[in-house]
Parts: sequence; structure tokens; C-alpha cells
Amino acid sequence: MELENIIFIRHAHAGKRERWFGDDSLRPLSAKGNLQANKIGKKFKDVAPLLIFSSPKTRCTETVGVLSQNSSQPINILDSLNENGSFESSLKFALEQKIKTVILSTHGDTMYDLSKYLNKNKLSKKEVKNFEVPKAGYWWIKIKKGKLKSAKLFKI
Repeated sequence: MELENIIFIRHAHAGKRERWFGDDSLRPLSAKGNLQANKIGKKFKDVAPLLIFSSPKTRCTETVGVLSQNSSQPINILDSLNENGSFESSLKFALEQKIKTVILSTHGDTMYDLSKYLNKNKLSKKEVKNFEVPKAGYWWIKIKKGKLKSAKLFKI
């Protein structure tokens, strides 16, 4: 099977870091974030076959949790999706997968770097202001013959 889509998702709303007193890696989604995760689950329910990868942070795994349940696909942890990770490594990894669609749940800094890359390489028809991607926003990247062809930013 040939890869056709790579979808990078910024984790849904998780509240403010400074208001969470536990280990930040365990910070869950807020009520707003749970609504966004449900929308993501519904949005991609018919995108198959797919593989789901996530940063190990709870807010990222919860963002794709509904999608995982709806698709009966497990969430696979990929360390390069963690904060201060490498979108290049994650993208290279995704391009090596032999499935129609790869979904990657990650953080704002990774999405920022990805936005800069996509704009620099003219893969997005619309430039992203300040390279920011909103919470639960996602880049849908079209792939053809193992190469990135186009990218479009969506907001939930």
C-alpha cells in the first residue's frame, strides 16, 4: 500500500501549564480539549487504513484517543513527536510507513517548525501567519510517490 496522507495534529486544549501542579507530562485535556478531541475522532473516522502515532504526553495521546477507539487502531508512542522533538525525524518516519494515512499528534513547537518548512518549500497555498497552529489544528499533507505534494492547514 502506498502512503497518501500524513496528518500532523497539534494537541487539543489542555489548560495552562502554570495551573497544573503535577508532572506536566501527565497534564490532561480540559473540557474544551475533550470536545476538540471528539471532533477530531469524528473528522477522521472514515480515513482508513491508518496508523496513529503520538508524543508520550497525556494531552497528545488524549487528543487522538477518540480516533483510536473509533478506528480500533492503537496509539503508538513516537518520541520525536515530544516537545522539543524533531518534525524532520517524525516526517521521515511517517514517509517510511506502508499504509494510506499516518496521523501524528504533537506539540505547538513541532507544528511551528513544520509550518515554517511547509511555507518555505511552497507546499501550502496559504501562508500561515506567524507559523502558529491553533490547539487541535492540523496540517493535512498529501503524498505522491513518496514525496510531499501539498499541505493544507485546518482548524477544529
